[in-house]
Amino acid sequence: MVHAARSASRAALAVVVLTLLVVTAACGAADPAGGPPSETSSPPGGPCDTAVGQGDETTRALVGLSEAEATQRAGDSGLQVRVAGRGTECYALTADHRPDRVNLTLDEDGTVLAAGRG
Repeated sequence: MVHAARSASRAALAVVVLTLLVVTAACGAADPAGGPPSETSSPPGGPCDTAVGQGDETTRALVGLSEAEATQRAGDSGLQVRVAGRGTECYALTADHRPDRVNLTLDEDGTVLAAGRG
């Protein structure tokens, strides 16, 4: 009787361990930043998806500028600036779309890698 109980306990433990392995493997397939597995590579503009809205002439002109220059130029165009990420760090952003706002992704030195409306 004791032997049967131990066998059942071992079988139950094996099921739990296998379940944890499957769940862990599935979680590991997702991007560490929280994106789905299909988004494991960084977009050309950097690791953050700043192109919430479509790019236009104004936002494209900000790429390559320093943060201060881009902020000044965006302000001159009537846009508010929001930094979506810096270096390898992406910031949590609200999902509200604002056409009068530009989202910037910056490198470690503060140069604009990508810009998009929203």
